[in-house]
Amino acid sequence: MQIRAENDPRYSRKFLLMGIGALGFAMYCLYDGLAGYPARRERGFSEYRSFFKDEHRKTMSLAQFEIVGDPDERLKWNVYEHDNGIPSGPDVVMQFIMATVSTIAGLALLSIPLRARGRWVEISDAGLTSSWGDGFRFDEVELVNKRKWRGKGIATVTYVAGGRRRNFVLDDYKFDRYATDAILYELEQRIDPERIANGPPEPPPEGRVQEIIEAAVESEPVASS
Repeated sequence: MQIRAENDPRYSRKFLLMGIGALGFAMYCLYDGLAGYPARRERGFSEYRSFFKDEHRKTMSLAQFEIVGDPDERLKWNVYEHDNGIPSGPDVVMQFIMATVSTIAGLALLSIPLRARGRWVEISDAGLTSSWGDGFRFDEVELVNKRKWRGKGIATVTYVAGGRRRNFVLDDYKFDRYATDAILYELEQRIDPERIANGPPEPPPEGRVQEIIEAAVESEPVASS
């Protein structure tokens, strides 16, 4: 008998949307840093130059002013910036910082659905296996911790293989819910009930879970006599 729980795309979809949103925000910040904020600063400084009495200084660019301008006048310009909502130099730098952070976060979020594609968990008469190579035999199970099963659909299986203790997480949010529930039920049927902790064994299956188990049983090859 084999029951396979495929990756649930609904789990991955939210990370895909968040990743796209983060990259979109990064592009917005990058635009402000490269064009939006500098243009607003130039317009603001053009208005501020009207206060200059010296005709030569009225032709000075913002970059020149911030390098060679009189310190007292630069301080007045900073006050003018603040009072009129004009982005400052540090504001421009902050846009690039936010763009960088948002890009890193967006790529990390997008990697989750990409890594989840094609993942599955499967139970058979031999034990539990997964698409990423992790798995165990039923006689290797040490504990099935169901502390988070009722609230979050997460059961942690502790098993010992090759002299090492490891954990295998069954999550009916990341994988097809009904198939994952069927896998947990079948797993519990094959181990000592005393190894099930922080929750009772799963009751006899009903509805969709029962259908999955019955289909798996029916698909078993008939042994020849």
